[in-house]
Amino acid sequence: MSDIDEGRSLVLSGSLDRPLRWLIAIMLIPTLGIAVAITLGFSHAAPAARPPMMLAAATAPLVFVLAMIMIVRSLKRARVYVDQGELVIKPGMGSKRVALSALRKNGLRVVNLSERPDLKPVLKLWGTGLPGFAGGRFRLRNGETAVCLLLDRDRVSYLRSEDGKLALLLSLAEPEKLRTLLER
Repeated sequence: MSDIDEGRSLVLSGSLDRPLRWLIAIMLIPTLGIAVAITLGFSHAAPAARPPMMLAAATAPLVFVLAMIMIVRSLKRARVYVDQGELVIKPGMGSKRVALSALRKNGLRVVNLSERPDLKPVLKLWGTGLPGFAGGRFRLRNGETAVCLLLDRDRVSYLRSEDGKLALLLSLAEPEKLRTLLER
C-alpha cells in the first residue's frame, strides 16, 4: 500500500502553536474582565443580592473556559484527507467534501500568498480566523469563495472546481501527493 492511497490524511504544513496562543489570550482577557467586574459588583452589592452574584461569578468564567476548550478541540481536529474519491477538508467546524474528478481540470498550483495577494482570505463567511490560522469558508480578495485550511501562507495549495464555483486553499506539507491523486 503506497503512502498516497485513498483514506489517508494529507499532512498539513505549519503549526497550531501560534493560533492556540492567540486563542487563549483572546479568551482569557474577557474571562478575567468579567471576573473582576463581578467581584467589584459583589463587594458593593446588598447582602440579599450576593447569592445570585456568587452564581454569576462562578458561571461566567466557566462558560468562557468551556467555549475555549471546544474551540481548541475543533482546531486540533483540522485536517485534510482523501476518502472514496473525494477530498475531505475539515477546517475545525464542519467539513467540505469535493470529488477529485471535479478538481482535475484546473489542477493544483502551489502559491505564496505574499506574492498572490488576490488569493488572500479577507472576509470570513463561516469558520475560524485567528492569526496564523484560517479554517472554513472565506471570501478571497479577488471575490472568489474558498474553503480554506491555512496554517502556513508561504506555500499554499490552490485548487478550483471545474465549474469555477469553489476554490480551495490548503496548507499541505506535501502537495505532490494530492497532485498525484488528481492525475490518477
